[in-house]
Amino acid sequence: MSATPLWTVTEVARALGLSGEFPGTPIDFVTQDSRLVKPGCLFVALSGTPSGGFISSFASARDGWEFADKAEAAGAVAMIVPHRITGVSVPQLVVKDTLIDGLWALARAARARFDGPVIGLTGSAGKTSTKEFLAAYPAAYASPSSFNNFWGVPLTLCNASPGASVWVVEMGMNQTGEIARLSELTKPTVALVVNVQPVHLEKLGSLEAIRREKVSIAQGLSRDGVLVLPDDVAAPEWNGKVVRFGEASEVRELKHTPEGESWNVAVQVNGKKIEFSLTPGAPHRLQNALAALASIHAAGLDPAALAKELGHVGIMTGRGVEQAASGVTVIDDSFNGNPASMVAALGSLKARPVKSGRRIAILGDMLELGADAPAYHVKLAADLPDIDGVYCVGPLMRHLYDLVPAERALGWHEDPATLDPQQIAALLREGDVVVVKGSKKMFWVNKFVPRLLAALQAKA
Repeated sequence: MSATPLWTVTEVARALGLSGEFPGTPIDFVTQDSRLVKPGCLFVALSGTPSGGFISSFASARDGWEFADKAEAAGAVAMIVPHRITGVSVPQLVVKDTLIDGLWALARAARARFDGPVIGLTGSAGKTSTKEFLAAYPAAYASPSSFNNFWGVPLTLCNASPGASVWVVEMGMNQTGEIARLSELTKPTVALVVNVQPVHLEKLGSLEAIRREKVSIAQGLSRDGVLVLPDDVAAPEWNGKVVRFGEASEVRELKHTPEGESWNVAVQVNGKKIEFSLTPGAPHRLQNALAALASIHAAGLDPAALAKELGHVGIMTGRGVEQAASGVTVIDDSFNGNPASMVAALGSLKARPVKSGRRIAILGDMLELGADAPAYHVKLAADLPDIDGVYCVGPLMRHLYDLVPAERALGWHEDPATLDPQQIAALLREGDVVVVKGSKKMFWVNKFVPRLLAALQAKA
């Protein structure tokens, strides 16, 4: 346990507006997951079904308080609960709604005691990767993993170090209005929109609706806050200061030079030239790096200090991590897929130097695109030149597969749940570089890439 605790039980009780006597027991970690509880932890017993009008695809038939005994046994020193729980001996902080009156109330208290810069970010694609770039800033605290929803954002605030140089908070959405609410909770000093792309069209209906939802992150900004935008995204709703990145912007690329799989990059930030390396190099990663540098600049911090660290930032699991088996390089980009990220993945594959093998794309359906979904899949045909082989998975990808030249068409399978990795492994040979890309339900959920790697190893 650290010398200076993150919270004490007394401080948490006061943040929740509770009266009475509470101990000064130190708290070093806040979680809603009883499986992550460790000694010195505050356990927040959330309802299995979200309150506050939020939607979750991970709703549970059981409520968090049912795991209170397990949380105490694992070392929880206090817990936020909706009612008294028999048999629990640690302090119980009872509130009506453990999400809104508990976790969110504590998050507000956390934000109120931090005077440093806070960068809130959202976007259609690449927001988690951009968050990882920002997290490389010296002494920064950033959202773990993809903690970007109605419980992930307040948990990030509750666990953020008061002594950090900057807080970085990622925000996502499942329905209209969520980003604005998360931003109003976070109160960023800098709000970043990484990009606006046709993602969640099925729910939002149009690219303009997506733009409005992403730009609504500005609703949490104070009047002297800064909105950071790509050069092609408008924000008439915001009347304050704007910093832009991209072509002809104040934060833009000057040049990049490939060096193996890395890039040596030169950028301009507010008139100052900054050079750094990017490993591995790819157009979308450079754009994300520009977004991060622009946000650090907007926060009044030193972009050069971040640039020094960018070459050390790795790629998160499922977002382009490379593994090799039997001489085949597999790029696991299976965490999610949409038109923008699919084009980026194909562009990265085409830029890869391949000595003796082929560039192979295993592509799964892009979901939640609404009535225009077939057209978005057909449009990918324009990005297939220089790809030596294509295997498609899912009913929507059939629209693309029908356009693949016969000599490059490796196969199509309708149901990802029944896709046999051994069948795919048999199509691959030593020296091939393979990217696996699709919406989360296509390859990520069923752990296709680990099974493919096992099949390749067995093949050897």
